[in-house]
Amino acid sequence: MKRLVPLLLVSASLAFAQFDDGSPGQDLPDLALRTQDASSPDGNLGERLSTFFAEGALGERYREAVRLLEKGEYASALAAGRAGAADAEAAGDERSRSAFLLLVGRASWTLGDFAGAVETLLQQIRAAEPLADHDLLSAGHHALGLSYTSTQDYEAADRAFARALEHAEALANPARIAHVLNGAANNHLARRDYAAARPLYERALALREASGDRVGAADSSTNLGTLALLTGDPTSALEAYQRALVIYESIGQPRRIARGHRRVGAALRRLGRLDEALVELRLSLAVAEPLGLTPVLAETYRELARVHEARGEFRSALYYERRQAAARESIVNEQVRQRVVELDARYQAERRENEITRLRLDQETKAAELARRRQQNLALGGGLALVLGLGAVIALAQRARLRAVRAAREADERARLQAEQAARLKSRLLQIAAHDLKAPLSAVSASAARIEQRPGDTAAIVDLARHIRTDAAHMGGLVREFLDSAAIEAGRLQLQRGPVNLLALARDTVDDYRPLAESKQQRIALLPKADPDELPAALADAARLRQILDNLIANALKFTPAGGAVELGVGRSGRWVYAEVSDSGPGLKPDDLAKMFQPFTPLSAKPTGEENSSGLGLFITRELVSMHDGLLEVESQPGHGATFRVLLPTAEEA
Repeated sequence: MKRLVPLLLVSASLAFAQFDDGSPGQDLPDLALRTQDASSPDGNLGERLSTFFAEGALGERYREAVRLLEKGEYASALAAGRAGAADAEAAGDERSRSAFLLLVGRASWTLGDFAGAVETLLQQIRAAEPLADHDLLSAGHHALGLSYTSTQDYEAADRAFARALEHAEALANPARIAHVLNGAANNHLARRDYAAARPLYERALALREASGDRVGAADSSTNLGTLALLTGDPTSALEAYQRALVIYESIGQPRRIARGHRRVGAALRRLGRLDEALVELRLSLAVAEPLGLTPVLAETYRELARVHEARGEFRSALYYERRQAAARESIVNEQVRQRVVELDARYQAERRENEITRLRLDQETKAAELARRRQQNLALGGGLALVLGLGAVIALAQRARLRAVRAAREADERARLQAEQAARLKSRLLQIAAHDLKAPLSAVSASAARIEQRPGDTAAIVDLARHIRTDAAHMGGLVREFLDSAAIEAGRLQLQRGPVNLLALARDTVDDYRPLAESKQQRIALLPKADPDELPAALADAARLRQILDNLIANALKFTPAGGAVELGVGRSGRWVYAEVSDSGPGLKPDDLAKMFQPFTPLSAKPTGEENSSGLGLFITRELVSMHDGLLEVESQPGHGATFRVLLPTAEEA
């Protein structure tokens, strides 16, 4: 077995959550624009991806896979890493196999396949543990921690970073220790535990300054600046960002320089120094646009829209919002392309395996056929052959019977599971119905009794009739939700799609809900965000699209307090048209974001008018948007309301 020099392989930072002015770590755009940058050779010492040196084909193949990863060809790097891991395993070279698996986990994570990254990295760690290689183990646990943070499993991420730190300290590598500390701090920042994040960032900064890692020190200063901005101290954030920017400019790193100017602009905007913020953001564009740094451009366009909005220059704000949306769409398209390439590579590998298996089975079948013929020839010699033949027939019949019995059992098991699922759904619907229909039915009965007692009082009868109609509509809505939920789970819901005037439908919806808003002392308004004459028709089922808007507006009114406002915006974003509902309610907590689309699951916020909530509205909305080939986005922070945005394909695209 060839001896390999230890590997230094650490994953780049991850965009954890969608904050107002960017996310923690270095070069972190919003969650919808998750970076796909590979570790650059000119990055900080802790995040640098360096090759190991080995003689022979495995070493060269590993170095080629690293080059593919650093160039951004993630799907190709993934395929090369898997092939290298398989060959290293066949050769019994566990160190090489562990290195290739670490590269595969990194590529899977970058492509957004977090579950696959976790599975691969656990294999890598199991392969590296018998080797007692602190380098491979610290890198593997660190990458595993990043993957757990991406899936919001923060406790598992804490454990992974703790193990990574143990191995990094045993390795006595200050750059690796600082990078692991930075990953652990980012995990705390992702769940908004700012007090726990700060000492880790400060310790990482001290290590990087002491080891002369200027890029790493600038990155840590940026982290502390972001932390200051998130905790309401834009002055300290501005100072930290400016210190980092001076270092980036001194060593000529365009991507970090562009993002440094963008961050300085964000801090200046928070301080109300809008003219200076515009200067910094234009400097960011001047660096990013010639290089085609799409993630950086998307962040800068978004910040420019905020600055122009703060200056009251809404036309310019809309212009940069559109450019930000176009940049984000191009990133999403590239992610989809990379994912398709990865899946195609997997398919081709699986097809080759199946072909090899088929050829092997053909050979075995031919060999069996030759053996059977020889057996038949021998059987012609006497009665012993007849006995053997009868035995073979009986054995084949027995095998066929066993296969039939096994197939019948599997069919019975599938039917039983489907029946149990249907029974659980029926039970849940009946429980919700018994609870939520009881109150309006009681109200209807009480109203009917009062009509019987006062048949001559016309005004009272009219008022009671209005209450009966309201309660009946409420019950009808509940029944519709139950039926829609059952139809969605059974796959029976069908759409009749065609061109729909989204603006007109939104206007009718707002008008219909205005009386309800006024009864709760709330404001509701329609805000067209595009020229009505230029807004294309949506390709949608009009009735189901109205149901989507009804669910989102009713949900917003339900959780908005008296004196609050609900706004419905309609506009265009690239090849999409969108409708977004914003409210001034309590917002969503991190736990809510993880379960908000699960049926029959209430959220932490309480309705302001003591309304009932079955927990089906958002589940049905998400499924209907998915059936329209659309997207449903959510933006929210605790205490700052929530925005639900529905993006639909246009009829002209179809």
